[in-house]
Amino acid sequence: MTRYTTTDVLICGAGVTGLTLAIELARHGISFRLIEKRTTPFTGSRGKGIQPRTQEIFEDLGILNKVVAAGGRYPPLRTYRHDGSYVDSDIAHNTKPTHAEPYHLPLMVPQNVTETIMREQLKAWGHRVEFGCELLHFAQTPRTVTAYVAGPAGEEVIIAHYLIGADGGGSFVRKKLGVSFPGRTLGIHALVADASLSGLNRDVWHHFNDGDMVRMVTICPLAGTQLFQIQAPLAPDDSQDFSADALTALITERIGRTDVRIHSIPWISKYQMNARIAEHYRVGKVFLAGDAAHVHPPTGGQGLNTSIQDAYNLGWKMAASLRGVGEELLDSYEQERRPVAESLLHLSTRLLESQKQGGIKRERDVRQLDIQYTDSPLAHTLPERQYRLQAGERAPDAPLLGAGGQSLRLFQLLQGPDWNLLAYETHGKVIDARRGLRIHHIGEQDELIDTMGHFRESYHLAPGQCVLIRPDGYVGAFFHGKQGNDIENYLSRFAIGIKDEY
Repeated sequence: MTRYTTTDVLICGAGVTGLTLAIELARHGISFRLIEKRTTPFTGSRGKGIQPRTQEIFEDLGILNKVVAAGGRYPPLRTYRHDGSYVDSDIAHNTKPTHAEPYHLPLMVPQNVTETIMREQLKAWGHRVEFGCELLHFAQTPRTVTAYVAGPAGEEVIIAHYLIGADGGGSFVRKKLGVSFPGRTLGIHALVADASLSGLNRDVWHHFNDGDMVRMVTICPLAGTQLFQIQAPLAPDDSQDFSADALTALITERIGRTDVRIHSIPWISKYQMNARIAEHYRVGKVFLAGDAAHVHPPTGGQGLNTSIQDAYNLGWKMAASLRGVGEELLDSYEQERRPVAESLLHLSTRLLESQKQGGIKRERDVRQLDIQYTDSPLAHTLPERQYRLQAGERAPDAPLLGAGGQSLRLFQLLQGPDWNLLAYETHGKVIDARRGLRIHHIGEQDELIDTMGHFRESYHLAPGQCVLIRPDGYVGAFFHGKQGNDIENYLSRFAIGIKDEY
């Protein structure tokens, strides 16, 4: 007998995108179901790079320490010449952290490990992934989505306010919506595999036949494991199933060494590189996120990080909508995130072309710290702020001192699902605090003191000015402290819903 159930949000796909969205909804107190067609968790290392901006997100979600402990930094890149000699270099410029940017280098964490940590965090919130549940069909009205799901307990009809397609590049949700996926196939077939092997040390990332997109092989030790990740282009007509012996033979033929031997392959995948982006991220009550909305070549480690940030952007907006904020806020998801995906798609493609010429070093643009939404309808600034931090840009961190003498970081104060109003030397109340809004007063006689001037240096607030920080760590708006009515109007438009229950 078919069961009928209701929920606020149905998430289809429990990779990093679906898991990020689920954690975000959980901490906002929103009901949801997270279904996954696979019967077991993903087991491969695939997206192993965690960029600095994603590290900031993981700190906010409460999982950064576990992620750091499970992985490590990228090792030096060892590029082998044809005569067997080599040169070592850093994969990324080794810049130092700053007070405004505490995370400066990518982490290496196998994707399956990241997803395990995220599932554990979701469990701590009282939720779980429903494996072996396949979305068969859905239909929507202006108010709800009706989804037909087949799972271990039989068929079920789930009625939700929203459906999220986080179901990968071959997204069933996107195809069912009829949303086009324009772009191009890049003409490169490749394999990626996790393998145990002998003959290479674990201190460097081994890179053979640099720039040769036919014979190149990269073999990277996977931090936190005893495995290596192997990547290599393949001929378009290569349909063989790679055994340990077959992969050993491929490596031997390409690198001219017989000492490198594959012993086992816990996970392997073959794929064709694409650069595509969905024409729309939203159709009515249905949204696309992650690889369902955009696919990138793997160069630069942008795909997984962009997917996480899609979900991080969408989650708080969906929670606010369910509490009464208008549709304009949900519309801003596509307005903000689709241009980012377009930009990062161009970056990934450019890095791929650079790799064909023998270039693999990564610059600041891969760290995703400069992503901004200054053209968003949420961005409200002051005329005098030209050439300074703008509404829509990432909110910088800063060291502060509590009135009791305790050292604090601004990111600690911002952590959580709320909006934050930072009032700088306003000498009195600006507006009343309320559910979903925290107010912090910064000044010589206030609860927080900018003793070293780093807050003032990053935010450039004049005495009496305020900055409103969004739940996703971006600057929403700047105001003068006396503009209390303007702040209230902004909050009623984008932030604080008119309903306490839903």
